[in-house]
Amino acid sequence: KLALDSQMNVLVIEAAEDLKKDNPEGALGNMVCDVLMQYASKQNLQADFCVLNSGGLRIPLLYKGAVTVRTIFELMPFDNQVVLVKISGSKCAELFSAIAMANGVPVSGLRMEISNQLGTQVTIDGEVFDVKKDYWILTSDYLANGGDKAEALLNPLERKDTHKLLRDVLIAQLTEMNARGEKLKSTLDGRISKK
Repeated sequence: KLALDSQMNVLVIEAAEDLKKDNPEGALGNMVCDVLMQYASKQNLQADFCVLNSGGLRIPLLYKGAVTVRTIFELMPFDNQVVLVKISGSKCAELFSAIAMANGVPVSGLRMEISNQLGTQVTIDGEVFDVKKDYWILTSDYLANGGDKAEALLNPLERKDTHKLLRDVLIAQLTEMNARGEKLKSTLDGRISKK
């Protein structure tokens, strides 16, 4: 227990503010997805946008101050892995409807408005969503396997398994940010809004 405790109490990064889980958009979900997108970019994984499920984040609030390994384990206790799936534009449209029905989920690289339980005004990486295009989505294996009503991600055109746990990627990325002297921040930027 002592050995485990000493590992769990290792500082990962300092949070500059409280990060709250919320719908349709929350600072905590934004931060996690943004950090995963940074990881993908560093690994040359071509992700157009990132989608997670709110239920995958198990704490309602990440408090300002020290963020330890234990905090990240409490945030993500499940052994979910980082996965990339390539799906068609029409499947993406289904996914946006599912996001709207869920009243918003954590995303990065994606902006949309929820109107009458539909995803509208969608832009991906600053460009208007094109239903004729295929898109790479960074997500968890849980969602890629159709969990939490993410059937649109099933049977993708292509799939890349990284064999890396979400929380391990988060710990590694945040530790690097801390080594550069950065503090953990997140902004609500209206990436998912409700009419």
